Amino acid sequence: MTDVQPRIIKSLKSVAGRFLMILGLAALLCLQSGCDKKAPSVDQKFVNTYTELLIVEQMYGKDSPTARIKRKVILDSAGYSRDQFLKKANAILDDRDMWVPFQKAVIDRLDTLIEQNKAAPARRRGED
Repeated sequence: MTDVQPRIIKSLKSVAGRFLMILGLAALLCLQSGCDKKAPSVDQKFVNTYTELLIVEQMYGKDSPTARIKRKVILDSAGYSRDQFLKKANAILDDRDMWVPFQKAVIDRLDTLIEQNKAAPARRRGED
């Protein structure tokens, strides 16, 4: 009887091992197929406009006359009416697949502007 128990346990372990291996492979395939899904393209002009508007809001607040004027200039120069801009922003907000890449692009744009701002004083002093 003692010889039979180890064989049964080994058999169960191998079945469980195979099951776990198959389950793991299935999970990897599911993850891989999700990763192959192409992220929606991000409209860089909209990202730049949105980023500029964020900066204006931080600098001047939401309700100041200067902020309103600056927002109007930014939207006009980008070719958006206020309604067009809000419609596009709401479309992005409503679509999770668009929102994440959009936010990443905005963060990248802000990081780029910060780096350019840090480098600008060095260039002015001739420390390049």
